[in-house]
Amino acid sequence: MEYDSDYMTDLERQVLDLVEEHLEQVVELDTPLRDICDELDMLELFMAIEEEFEVVITPMDEEELETPLDFVEFIQTCQDEQE
Repeated sequence: MEYDSDYMTDLERQVLDLVEEHLEQVVELDTPLRDICDELDMLELFMAIEEEFEVVITPMDEEELETPLDFVEFIQTCQDEQE
């Protein structure tokens, strides 16, 4: 599924930018990240997401986070819980 960048939310764009920066390649919101990177890359990405968005990703959460869109939904849920 392709997403038109004109219709992306700010959070989606921020997450994609962060993922692309860390993986040094262009990805889509529905790209399965484990298919294109190793465990170390994923760990570094989890840490970058935690730092950038001030969230905590537990080992249980790690299992569920497969795509950039999963990260977006996770961050939104964390932000909603903080309000």
